Amino acid sequence: MANAAAHITPPTPESVLVGGVGLGATPKQQRGIEVRDRLYAAAVKEIDAKGIEESRVENIVAEAGTSWGTFFRYFPRKEDIFLHESARKFREVLRPAWDEALADKDQPIREGARKVILLMMEPQVSPRFHAEMLAETLSHPARFAAILGEGELPLAVLMAGLLAEGQQRGEIKPDAPIAVCAAVLLAGVMFSAAGVLQDVAKGSRPGTDIAEVANQAFDLAWTGVGA
Repeated sequence: MANAAAHITPPTPESVLVGGVGLGATPKQQRGIEVRDRLYAAAVKEIDAKGIEESRVENIVAEAGTSWGTFFRYFPRKEDIFLHESARKFREVLRPAWDEALADKDQPIREGARKVILLMMEPQVSPRFHAEMLAETLSHPARFAAILGEGELPLAVLMAGLLAEGQQRGEIKPDAPIAVCAAVLLAGVMFSAAGVLQDVAKGSRPGTDIAEVANQAFDLAWTGVGA
């Protein structure tokens, strides 16, 4: 049976509004690509240091050596930096882990799914940035999906692909509704660990608590899924 997550739709055209706002321009010439990359790196640095509320576009454009207009041409919302970083992580970290889990016939799908979810919860910038990034991704799923360009609900489709494979292998209950199970796994772990990420960012909890809580939430959610 073909895996649903393998079917990828073309990116949404820039002219399409998502949440009432365009997606921003995609540079095609090298100079534009370099400017956009500088803006992106400067924005991540600024937001990571100060949080989304206290970060300032004037600091970002000064760091990148460009203008306000250029920033908003590429990133119509300052918060879109979170969605672009979430999309980058999806492409460069989560999908390769998903491919590996599907290809490894010796590893239980449960452990492949666990790895994907733990990677999703692992901060690559900082705990505070990651917590804000997850909150923005959950709050604007349609905009995140459009920026990623891989169809609707990409995170759920990714997890559903693993669970469908697990069902074929006899590791998932044969009557389990795959889409519902994928949503339960993702929601249970993400909402449980999001608060921990914020506490780690404040310094009130150690960083090791992120994986610990995510693992506990995953095991709890899996009890209703596994055969």
